[in-house]
Amino acid sequence: MRIFFVSALFLLWSLHALGNRIDLSATVADGSVKLAAVNFAGKYIGKTTRLTLTNTTKQIISVTIDAGVILKPVMVKDQPMVLAGGEMVTISAGRSAEVEVQTFCGNLSAHCPTKNGVYSFQNKGSDTLVRVLQFIQTHKLYDGLGQNGVWVVTNNSPIDDVYDSENKPLSASFVEHLCKVTGRPKPEMQRQVRYAEEAGAALGTPKALKIYAEFEVLLESPKTLTLGVFNDKGEMIQKVFEDQQFGRAGHVFGVDFEAADVASGSYYIRLKEGDVVMKEKVVKID
Repeated sequence: MRIFFVSALFLLWSLHALGNRIDLSATVADGSVKLAAVNFAGKYIGKTTRLTLTNTTKQIISVTIDAGVILKPVMVKDQPMVLAGGEMVTISAGRSAEVEVQTFCGNLSAHCPTKNGVYSFQNKGSDTLVRVLQFIQTHKLYDGLGQNGVWVVTNNSPIDDVYDSENKPLSASFVEHLCKVTGRPKPEMQRQVRYAEEAGAALGTPKALKIYAEFEVLLESPKTLTLGVFNDKGEMIQKVFEDQQFGRAGHVFGVDFEAADVASGSYYIRLKEGDVVMKEKVVKID
């Protein structure tokens, strides 16, 4: 009977511990959990990193990986890793447990992580970073779109680069959220860019793959319009539409400039009526 009573008490206590999860950053700060981390993938986006969490107490601890935890690399040239958060792990008293976590790069100017690079706890990022990561969690943006949003906070990168041509509505929502939490203005244009991803490599200058621009116009009478991308000689190198009629109304025109294979220089996204330029946005390709 006594054995049953003790077992029941232990079960109830264990269930209580499971129901009271503690943020990873809090457990590391108070010493109840020791953290070691290895970036086994040699990448910065995705489930790249394995945490080994050691419970130093005499009771079960249930840990939630909180968004915005930053891991410091042993290799100084490597990027710090930002944890997206959301994973959960339960650690028995005096034991260790492993969990693989979603990560992002925390410094655009550093190198891609070394494969099997070792990391330790650094700190928890700003409230702004946490709010960006919460949006990423909600919408599962564990990709380049999410990464560019993280760099807006960690490196003050342009919000212009937060764009995915395959997911324009979500890109627009993410940009709106970023503008709200950072207080920065909405960009006039957006770029889909690509950085190096090879283990140990410098990220380098991003390559613009696509550039998106919108024009809003109110036509007070029907007009015949042309929309396209022009080079510095005035030649249209990418047509959206040409000599197309539009009625009296408000119109929104979008352009995805395919920039991956064009030469360096200035380009002009133009909305024209005949030879008259009604609206224009200038794009510089490096």
